[in-house]
Amino acid sequence: MFQTTINHFLQSFESPFLTSFMRFITTLGYMEFFIFFLLLLTFGIDYKKGFILFQVLLWTAAVTFIGKNYFALPRPFHVDSTLQFLDGQLPDENTFTFSERGAKSFWEPLPADVLEVTRKAEHMEYGFPSGHSSIAIAFWGTLLCLFRQRWVSGICVALMILIPISRLYLGVHFLADVLGGIALGGLCWYIAYLSILKSNKRQAFFQQNHYPIALNTYSFFLLLLPLVFLYLLPSKVYILPAFIVGSGLGFLLLGQKGIPLNEGTILHRLGRTAIGILLFIGMSFILKKMLELVGMEGQAVAEFFKDLLSGLVLFWLVGEIAIKLGWYRRGKIV
Repeated sequence: MFQTTINHFLQSFESPFLTSFMRFITTLGYMEFFIFFLLLLTFGIDYKKGFILFQVLLWTAAVTFIGKNYFALPRPFHVDSTLQFLDGQLPDENTFTFSERGAKSFWEPLPADVLEVTRKAEHMEYGFPSGHSSIAIAFWGTLLCLFRQRWVSGICVALMILIPISRLYLGVHFLADVLGGIALGGLCWYIAYLSILKSNKRQAFFQQNHYPIALNTYSFFLLLLPLVFLYLLPSKVYILPAFIVGSGLGFLLLGQKGIPLNEGTILHRLGRTAIGILLFIGMSFILKKMLELVGMEGQAVAEFFKDLLSGLVLFWLVGEIAIKLGWYRRGKIV
């Protein structure tokens, strides 16, 4: 599964059109796309469903990063210079002299000398498990469960298949990476299913508008448990637990008086989305400049609280502003 044979096979069909198509498909697995997509979904279509998808995305990404750092396995283009690196977005900061040094057979691991060299390299973007694949299964699988229209299901299933294939074609993942990502994403989806997507849990969550901040299940999973990731993750990705806690706190704060209902005209929905995008970008920029001024940019704790505040602003302040403007109507607390 750590052979480059399948990568070479897929790249044998290489053409400008196919490469552009695969790059487009793989772009749908990067965080920049998800942030824009989820802002539009959360404030333009359904606040609660957007919040659930944010959580599934962040938790899956965090668990995947833990796996990458634990296994510390290189990517196909790291071990086989005859393979084309076609991604276009993944940083390629490491070059090695290995040629056709993938596994010799399907079940063999990567050679020990290859692992020794690549694990000593700085700024490595490890491959196993594939984050694109794990997030594709967990995120689009969850969206399929939340929006059960046939056309939505078709798009979700297509992306769950095409995104992993694109990673193989572009030369950035072994088959083992993709299969590991699919398994991990399936596990994350199944946990989400048992927690909130199952019919009885789903119905109870969506019928509720009041979410008190107290010692309950929501507070534990949104505010306390994510802090474990600070021990398990490298500081460069503290944004993940920070945003889980920040968005969770914002959701619970907004839920003190009632989560807003998904109503309003097209202009109201576009206005809410615009506020979300502008506040998110503006808050991130302002907080970054503040850290620069006080000389704390890049410090793990400071960056954690910066991203926590960004998540808080996004899920609390945007809703409150939209309610004040009459673009949202607060749900009744029963």
